[in-house]
This record gives sequence, C-alpha cells and structure tokens, in this order.
Amino acid sequence: MDSGHLKTVPVGDINGDFFVPSYQRGYRWGEQEVRQLLDDIRESDGATYYLQPVVVKAREDGSWELVDGQQRLTTLYLIFRYLKKTHLPSATVGYSLTYETREGSRTYLEQLDEALACSNIDYFHMFRAYKCIDTWFAQFEHRTTHEATRFYGYLFDNVKVLWYEAPATVD
Repeated sequence: MDSGHLKTVPVGDINGDFFVPSYQRGYRWGEQEVRQLLDDIRESDGATYYLQPVVVKAREDGSWELVDGQQRLTTLYLIFRYLKKTHLPSATVGYSLTYETREGSRTYLEQLDEALACSNIDYFHMFRAYKCIDTWFAQFEHRTTHEATRFYGYLFDNVKVLWYEAPATVD
C-alpha cells in the first residue's frame, strides 16, 4: 500500500493549482497570525525556517486538493502578491488557489479589490490580511523596498514546508 510521499519544499518552489474543498473552513487568519508569520520569517534572518506541513492529494485534472495548509498557503500567496504589486514587479507567484465554496476566489486573490472585500466573509479576511501585510512592510519606511527584496529572497530560498503528498486512494 502506498503511504504517500514526504519531502521538504522551499516556498518559492511551490507551484500548481490548489483546490480548497468545501470540507475546509474558509480563510480566517487575522492580524495576529499574519504579523506573527511575517515577524518569524524576518527574524529568521535567512536561516532555514520551517512552516507547518502542507498536505495535498493529486487530482485527476492535474491540480492539487489542498487537504491541510490552506491558511498558510493563502497568506503566503497574499505576501507574494503584495511584493509583486508594490515593490518587485518581477516577483512570481508559482501557484493559484481556488476555494470550492467561493466561486470567484481565484480571481479575487489576483485582484484583491477593496470594493468587493465585503461581498463575502472569505474576501473580507483575505483583504484584511493583505492590508496587514501592507502595514507591516510600511513600518520600514524608507527601507521598505530593501526589506521587501530580502523577504522575497527568504521566501524563495529559506522558508520551507513539509510537503506531504497523500496517496490518491486516501479519502
């Protein structure tokens, strides 16, 4: 019996389309969780920093079912979007997220339109997290771009997740 595959993956190497099934709660990280993640990554100062595991299962269409880790991956996605939009236009986000319970979630995460933030509870929390990221980087004032560049490097090279790919036969 296949017991799955476990490996360590740098955040910058995460790619593909992730599907968040309806059995998962929606995105709910608040300011405390977002700031803690940002602070922890910055304070690691380039040393390897491990996040909690990400558990996925391959789907027939080539995407990943995100079994566990959607709060982290959504927050990391928001950080990448912020860095790309505000400081590093060449920054890349190697993955996308689609929430089964929120049909337009993938598009919303790409646009982060404040006017739509109150249209559903997930968008509200996603936009609040994005604003928290903006406020966190703003604390560096004239060094914001420098901090953003360093942070992007950390994400790509030094922040890692324990990636567990569950066998397709597991329900």
